[in-house]
Amino acid sequence: MVGYTLGKLKNRETLPGQLPDYLREKVTLISKAALQLEELGIKPNRRCRLFWIPGRIEVVGKHTDYAGGRSCVCAVNRGFCVLSVDRGDDELRVVSLKSKADQDEEVLQCSVRLSPDTEVASNHWSLYIATAARRLSQNFGHLLGCDVAISCDLPPASGMSTSSALICAMYMVLDVRNGLQKHPKFVATFKKEEELYEYLGCIENGQSCGELTGDQGVGTFGGSEDHTAIMSSEEGKLKVFSYKPTRLESIAPFPDHLTFVVASSGVLAEKTGDKMNNYNDAANLAALAAKTFQASTGNQCPDLASCVRSCGEAACETISAVLRAKGTEHLDVRFRQFYIESEVCVPGVAKAVSANSFDERELGRLVELSQEQGDAGLQNLVPETRWLPAEARCLGAVAASAFGAGFGGSVFAIVRRDDAPEFLRKWRESYVKEFPGNASSSEFFITACIPSKTHRETTFRHK
Repeated sequence: MVGYTLGKLKNRETLPGQLPDYLREKVTLISKAALQLEELGIKPNRRCRLFWIPGRIEVVGKHTDYAGGRSCVCAVNRGFCVLSVDRGDDELRVVSLKSKADQDEEVLQCSVRLSPDTEVASNHWSLYIATAARRLSQNFGHLLGCDVAISCDLPPASGMSTSSALICAMYMVLDVRNGLQKHPKFVATFKKEEELYEYLGCIENGQSCGELTGDQGVGTFGGSEDHTAIMSSEEGKLKVFSYKPTRLESIAPFPDHLTFVVASSGVLAEKTGDKMNNYNDAANLAALAAKTFQASTGNQCPDLASCVRSCGEAACETISAVLRAKGTEHLDVRFRQFYIESEVCVPGVAKAVSANSFDERELGRLVELSQEQGDAGLQNLVPETRWLPAEARCLGAVAASAFGAGFGGSVFAIVRRDDAPEFLRKWRESYVKEFPGNASSSEFFITACIPSKTHRETTFRHK
């Protein structure tokens, strides 16, 4: 979070010199958001806070967090620029610029009361905003509101966690406005940053977090991976977390000579409306696999990660044998995908990129294994996200995989930094030739591992 006046944020000519380095390429986004606040009637001399909330890449660890597993994550150089101006009442008024495939922008507006009884419309764009407002009001009492403008350069529904980024954004805005981190409940509940990240996931999935009682959530059965990646990202680093509870396991510096190229396929990876059941199927299968193993063995295992820990080194064979013996081969396939992601791919990738033992071939092999297991165990790929990684490897990528919730979305390729622009050009040309119907809706860009520095100025100030 950084403080400015609204007028300064609107001025594209003088603004770059007032911004931190990592925000200077976002001048257009920031000035557009400032203009929207001005059009709401807010005067240019009003103090205005600026937040940067990036999207994320899940390098390996697909659909593991809600089952207690591991993932390896980082943030991208695309995300949300969020401006907020304090109000004196309990209204959260939000205006959002929604990008469209033809490059036009639609202005969306909603007004949400900060109340434990706030109504949440499940099929409205304000779902995540209203859910955060309702839950924070329930857990922390009377809150003062803000006028908020959101401008985003993430491709829509691209699998880079735009929905979870909105939850994080509303938390950041209301935290600074109301001093949430000084609230007795906050201080008593969150002793580590990772506990806060888990709570943000609970806002989205509706679960309780310690003494902070749960609510309806948004309807998806996800975990806290996305919120953790967004809130904890650091420049040039991959981070490995395990979940339930959320815990940082290791940090791996990303090799300087490599970078990411991201292809947003143009096939929307939505998690609302009729798409929600598809997203929740993977979570339900993981939960059922753990329940089946627990019922058969008597082991008290609330999730797949607990089942693995209870079996030690023979976990994969032991659990798989139980699931097959029960005639639930589909649960065995889902379990094996979880096990290979969490126990093989994630720690393996962290080791492969480490400075002392960088292994390019092993990195490529493990990311490819993650892609294959996701296809078999999650069945959430579409032709575009199955084709893109294979083509990336043919073009010389070190590694490539689909990522995110699936059923559309994006693919990353890890390439040599010096080769990235030419690789992007060839990858995009090949994709448009193969899938001409996605030419206008797809988007390709280069990104390093980016920090979410703005939030870190406001996180855990009470320490």
